[in-house]
Amino acid sequence: MSLPNATYRLQFRNGMDFEKAVGLIPHLVRLGISHLYASPIFSAVSGSTHGYDIVDFNEIDPTLGGLEGFARLVGELKAHGLGIILDIVPNHMAAHLENSWWHSVVEWGQSSAFAGYFDVDWRQPLTLPFLGASFEEELAAAKIRLAFDRDRNCLAFAYYDALYPLNPASYPAVLEGCSSALNGLVAVANRAESTDAAAFRAGITSAVEMLSVAAALDEHLQRASTDKPFLERLHQMQSWRLTSWKTARDHLSYRRFFEIAGLVGLRVEDPAVFEATHRCVLGLVEAGLVDGLRVDHIDGLADPENYLLRLRERAGAHAYIIVEKILEASEPLPENWPVDGTTGYEFISALADLLTDESSELWSDGHRSATERAVTECKLQLLSHNFNTEVKRLTGLATCLRDDDAPPTDDERMAEAVRRSIAAMPVYRTYLSGRGASERDRQILGEIGSEARAAAPEVGAEIAMIVVRLKSNDGCADRQLAAQFRTRFQQLSGAVMAKAVEDTFFYRRGDFLAANEVGAAADWTPGGVDRFHEKMRERASRSPTGLSATSTHDTKRGEDARARLHVISEAPELWADAVGRWGDMNRAHHQPASKAPEASVEQLLYQSLLGAWPIGSLRDEKELSSLRERMETFAVKALREAKLRTSWDAPDEQYEAAVTGFLHDILGWRNREFLDDFERTAAPFIRAGLINSLSQTLVKLTAPGIPDIYQGSERLDLSLVDPDNRRGYSPHPSLSELPQGPTISDFEDCKQALIGLCLNYRHRATILFAEGEYRPLRVQGPAARHAAAFMRRTENELCITVVPRLVLRHVDAGSLSLPAGLWRDTYLLWPENCETKQLLNLATGGTVESQRRIPMAEIFRGFPVAFLVPG
Repeated sequence: MSLPNATYRLQFRNGMDFEKAVGLIPHLVRLGISHLYASPIFSAVSGSTHGYDIVDFNEIDPTLGGLEGFARLVGELKAHGLGIILDIVPNHMAAHLENSWWHSVVEWGQSSAFAGYFDVDWRQPLTLPFLGASFEEELAAAKIRLAFDRDRNCLAFAYYDALYPLNPASYPAVLEGCSSALNGLVAVANRAESTDAAAFRAGITSAVEMLSVAAALDEHLQRASTDKPFLERLHQMQSWRLTSWKTARDHLSYRRFFEIAGLVGLRVEDPAVFEATHRCVLGLVEAGLVDGLRVDHIDGLADPENYLLRLRERAGAHAYIIVEKILEASEPLPENWPVDGTTGYEFISALADLLTDESSELWSDGHRSATERAVTECKLQLLSHNFNTEVKRLTGLATCLRDDDAPPTDDERMAEAVRRSIAAMPVYRTYLSGRGASERDRQILGEIGSEARAAAPEVGAEIAMIVVRLKSNDGCADRQLAAQFRTRFQQLSGAVMAKAVEDTFFYRRGDFLAANEVGAAADWTPGGVDRFHEKMRERASRSPTGLSATSTHDTKRGEDARARLHVISEAPELWADAVGRWGDMNRAHHQPASKAPEASVEQLLYQSLLGAWPIGSLRDEKELSSLRERMETFAVKALREAKLRTSWDAPDEQYEAAVTGFLHDILGWRNREFLDDFERTAAPFIRAGLINSLSQTLVKLTAPGIPDIYQGSERLDLSLVDPDNRRGYSPHPSLSELPQGPTISDFEDCKQALIGLCLNYRHRATILFAEGEYRPLRVQGPAARHAAAFMRRTENELCITVVPRLVLRHVDAGSLSLPAGLWRDTYLLWPENCETKQLLNLATGGTVESQRRIPMAEIFRGFPVAFLVPG
């Protein structure tokens, strides 16, 4: 397999299609990219902005250019020596009527040929929670009527633009008393068989092709629609029930993606479903059009290991396969997964160790225990509310698995035991299966059993039973039921961890937003350079071919925004004073009636504003207006995700308006006192943040792993959370060489040129970066804590990366370079048992003489970071 040199993540849709992607290829070549890394390209719901709501796995989306456009893109990539990696989504599809498989399931119920494709509990009618209110309320408001769907040629309940197909078995009831003009339609309806749905559809089409018949049908349906009691009875005849969207949290008959009822879980563990959902993409791999696959949300699958074994077998050893997997601190990627690594969230966490001041006063002695309590509270809130329907399902399964001689219990006790067991999970999930439990998973189950029983001793017996059933099916009368419980438990635990930490707790904690990132541990505290080196050595050993990410479509903020927010750890008291001062300045803009924004929210808004603030002064009112709109959109999302005073399912629009109104006022062009003060205060944080950005960029390009560049982040990426990070962009030409003695205004050119310089060097030294040892280098002297360095080395090659850190109090106004005086008497120590060499600094073109103690001032002369190679 030819490993990627570097990937470039491109988000299709939102104005990007295959034709426009072709135009980017010369830019990617100049950067040194080897593989385009594409978001999902298969047909999605009309108007989709992301492509994860797939409706057809076997069609490349025509809105992007279809198969022809994709083939042209691949042809152009290959002609320039580039490959392509596709993002695939095996966990779910859109629960949308545009999805023909889903439409068939809605129409035919459990007798549909596709009923087994989706993770549906068929012991009850299929719930369709897509109404604004209950069926009865919407019917009384005349929002539901009968209609003929001319695109699908079927009878349906019409609700706005949605046409929910009626089960053909109910057609005779609908057509009762119709005119003789519809006799042909009645005859077809009476012969309806799910085993020959195509013939039924053809018969309906033929029966209504005459205009007079179509008109008679419309007239009949219009008349029948006025009989509301009949429509209620007809609704009860269906294999599905239309319900309010708000009921999904309490009653849902299918597994969904996280809390999104519009995305239904797939049973990809079934070989037939695997084949049906992977036919097209594996055909592209087998034809040599696609070089690699990125597997979305691997933890959502029933059996990730078995899925990956099947995928690897079908894709072949040559395919590059990575998985979207969140690894907690010290959690390894399962060794038996046949993949090349993860999408790289853990790399972002490692950079946090490097760029955050480990001696900061931000982390008190009680930080860890307070965080653990807060996260547990978030998990329990989600389990009791957002994921209540999943807990009910698990409770029912668990109750059925109780031993006959077990003490009596009730559903609420068992539900509490389920909630407490999942809340105690220290990782996203275990990987228990019919193959048994690994030693790691047995240890985790032991831990959650002990912790959950300590937290809720009143349901200790139920918790113990749950742990026993998760560990083994031995002694269980119904092994199939036990396996189902184990699978559902594991699928839910990962979703709860993700939503509780990333999408709840991280929006409640506003004191240090740089740590609130996808893949970060909630109780993280910085470990400094030593821990960074430890993680990189481990990465070189365990995952040298995984991606190294700094921005993705899922990160909470862009890489350059995060880089400057790390600087707050260097002067928390300075930042706290500023927040207090701004609170006083802006008190008049608070909304007393709503008591908004609260101090914690205001703190979150100011840090978010620092992350998004432009490098230089605001140019005009238009630029400020754009920033204000982005901040207001972000604020609403952040408040709803925090789930304290408003949420997605119960929005408090008055409260939200109070917070966005506050932002609108403080970010008004005439509010000069605050704007000028914020800009002055932010300036040193921004300057130090830009140097952090260059440090993290160089580290990503040279540390173990494969560098991943998110679209547009080769320049300045100050984006907020999606949808802000999906905005369009235009590439800029790269400089032929890096500016010497760069100023702040040179930053974007410096970053892009640095990427091009290093990636093109990687092309010439593939073995060094694929197999090279990672060796930390010591920095000695009074400024030692302000730098980090490492060597990559094989028997015949080496390179050295040297970057500054913690430089807030040493940046000069207007300059990206650090003063030479900072490095006085500070040296990079050449490693023992390694022959010294004269080095070339690729960033400056200057030489560094062969010596055991290299002056840091010499290394950093002319540019803020250094990449040294033999020269």
